[in-house]
Amino acid sequence: MKLRWICYLVLAALVGACGGSTEPSAVNLTGTWSGVLGQPQSGAALRLTWTATQTGSTVSGPVTLVKPALNVPATGTMTGTLSGGQLTLTLSVPAGAVPVYLSCTIVGTGSAVVTGETISGNLQTTFTNCLGSGLETPASPQFTLNK
Repeated sequence: MKLRWICYLVLAALVGACGGSTEPSAVNLTGTWSGVLGQPQSGAALRLTWTATQTGSTVSGPVTLVKPALNVPATGTMTGTLSGGQLTLTLSVPAGAVPVYLSCTIVGTGSAVVTGETISGNLQTTFTNCLGSGLETPASPQFTLNK
């Protein structure tokens, strides 16, 4: 009789374990993400490519912004902190990272939502000493990146 009860308890524990966890699945942002910062087709939108590496909740890696019509690249870094499906971002393009426009700098901060293979949100940017490069603050801070 004792053996039967032990079997029932073990079976009940196994069935309960199969119910799944209520914890959200881990998000892994490591990889190359590309998309647009600003309104597509607006003439002021920038192509954005981010090669991200994730360690725990920290995500960072090189980023490139390009105005498609002029093909002037700005290279820097973008870092983020991931909490659940929310991503807080910081963008930095230092002086010397834009060809010919060596005093041009770009900084940005924002937040985004991560859903599957998409990161979308707002990234407020400030362009300093970039006049003539074609790189300028997009009309909209909205961005979408796809893996």
